[in-house]
Amino acid sequence: MASEFAIGLVAFGDPAGLGAWEIGHYRQHLRYNAFLAAMTPPAVLTEFPILRLVGSVGAEIVFWLDAHEKWHELIRPFANVTGVNLSGFDIENREIFYQWLDLHNAEHQEIDQAFGLS
Repeated sequence: MASEFAIGLVAFGDPAGLGAWEIGHYRQHLRYNAFLAAMTPPAVLTEFPILRLVGSVGAEIVFWLDAHEKWHELIRPFANVTGVNLSGFDIENREIFYQWLDLHNAEHQEIDQAFGLS
């Protein structure tokens, strides 16, 4: 099944686009968890609250970034990928948002490939 996560289709300052991205992104993380849970033996990962980015500001964004990073930290060893700490970015800044997005997208592509979910 092809991913419904459209990693490149989000623009800074577009809440509707970010909402669509956020839902697909969350569902992709759920696919990772389902893939890992189907392994023998199963690997059961925690789900983190990463469906609250739209409309968030300040500390709410920091919380989202931290929760999201924790989920990536659990997934990375199973996919045999490394990544940067995705929580250390000020994504309220347009330029940094796109830097973060590029790094994040690259990591998701590596995970998708490792799990055969692309």
